[in-house]
Amino acid sequence: MDQIRLSDEVILNTMQGVIDKFLKPKFISLGMNATGQWLNSLEPRVVNGQGQIWGMDYTYWLAHGRAPSEKMPPISALIPWVTAKFGIGGNEAKSIAFAVAKKIQKEGTEYYPAGTDLLEILHSKEVADFIYSQLREGFTTEISSILKKQIHDNFT
Repeated sequence: MDQIRLSDEVILNTMQGVIDKFLKPKFISLGMNATGQWLNSLEPRVVNGQGQIWGMDYTYWLAHGRAPSEKMPPISALIPWVTAKFGIGGNEAKSIAFAVAKKIQKEGTEYYPAGTDLLEILHSKEVADFIYSQLREGFTTEISSILKKQIHDNFT
């Protein structure tokens, strides 16, 4: 008997749906979008038959905030944000990015220590219902295909 396994395509499509229907709108609703870089980085992947969502490495800081610290955040990471937020570039953007980095170093981010609920949407009932619906449809299609093959093999 064939083993029932969802195709990577079904899993990828399900994860892309979670990104498009839930994660991106949540990010936008929090007013965090400046460059679009984070939104564009979100990518569904399948690893060992499991769906995953990958994105920028600073997602942690978006969700949890950043405490005041001895260490400044990287200025190079802030330059695109400054450029998008203030419409400036070059040395002026670099200078403002440095000032922003110093402020974050001294004061932390405005959403520290409480963080944001950016990633909590992934644990919501709405997301779970969406995933179950998509996977149920995928399993139904796969089971139907297996049954048709078995009927064909055994009765024709």
